[in-house]
Amino acid sequence: MLVIDNTLYGWLCVLILLITQLDQSLAFGASRVEAFKRRLRRQVAPSLLLDDYLGYDGMLDYMEQLAKAYSDRVALQDVGVTYEKRPLKSLTITNGDGRDGKKAILLIAGAHAREWLTPVAALYTLEQLVVRHEENAHLLHDYDWIVMPQVNPDGYMYSRNVDKLWRNTRSPNGFNCFGTNINRNYDIGWGQGYAELNDSCTMHYAGSKPFSEPETRAVRDKMLELVQSKRGMLFITLHSHHTSIFYPWVYKSDTSDNDNDLHDVAEAGAEAIFNATGTRFTYGQYGKEDTFGGTSLDYAYSIGFPLSYAFELSGERDGLTFDFWPPKNLLKDLADESWVGISAMAEKAIELQSPDRPITVAKNSSSSYSLANMMKIILLMTIITVLSR
Repeated sequence: MLVIDNTLYGWLCVLILLITQLDQSLAFGASRVEAFKRRLRRQVAPSLLLDDYLGYDGMLDYMEQLAKAYSDRVALQDVGVTYEKRPLKSLTITNGDGRDGKKAILLIAGAHAREWLTPVAALYTLEQLVVRHEENAHLLHDYDWIVMPQVNPDGYMYSRNVDKLWRNTRSPNGFNCFGTNINRNYDIGWGQGYAELNDSCTMHYAGSKPFSEPETRAVRDKMLELVQSKRGMLFITLHSHHTSIFYPWVYKSDTSDNDNDLHDVAEAGAEAIFNATGTRFTYGQYGKEDTFGGTSLDYAYSIGFPLSYAFELSGERDGLTFDFWPPKNLLKDLADESWVGISAMAEKAIELQSPDRPITVAKNSSSSYSLANMMKIILLMTIITVLSR
């Protein structure tokens, strides 16, 4: 029978108590540090002003501020350059747990220059995911979000400053005609549908060839990156003002292989909006009514995004129709409505793609906890050594 000296035994008991107290203190300290960080972030969080439409520089400014203030879970990336040499950027949002290989949700806006509400809704989505992360943490638990709030800045700024109705990019087509409709420029049924797609002087022009536009290539490359890494799960492109949610196919009337899932996600978004605001959104496969090629939602679906949508934001309020340019006093209300739909679609998509989602523990534990665990191991080894003598 092993006999332990009373003095040694006493010291071992003291050490056990100290380690236990240290563990509790470090855990309490870590929680206080996290709380302090949250308070500090709230104080320095970039403010998204929704009392006016932002210029493109203002959008980039807001994205850069988010990336700087929340650098542990937000990454700003250069993804291309427009014809007029404006930078195209995406923002990747995570929950900061350090896990690689999560499935991803890709959201883009601004493809059609005159649809000014769409980048407002995309920026508001960023605010909800980043600044208001605690309320929306469930959307980032096992999924990353990649948001491109403005994919056609040349056309957008031309619409703001020169021709409000401008829809396309600003690349020259010859004969004093400019611009390509980048939602007809993807390599899926390209050029199919109606004659104007081949007319370089119309707002429907599909371009000289698939992916002729640097803006479209930037979105394509991000899509392919996510699909090739087996991460692409949900794609949403924001448009206005048809108050509808469309899914593939657009270039043909054939039903998609997972039509039920596509329908359920669209329905979830439409019902959530109606319940929250009373606005009725229609939803369904676009190609059942009309067909044309080159759209981003068809292309995303064709290369491997199992869920792909064009979300046409609202075009009216209180009986008033405002087409592409809602009054500034309605921007907050409409952006919030769009988020209701986007978040509901994401929730339904997550449910369909991960019906038995396990609770996952983050890899990157606090260094405080690691220190306590190391000391516990050292203590256990000491006890074993003493008892074995």
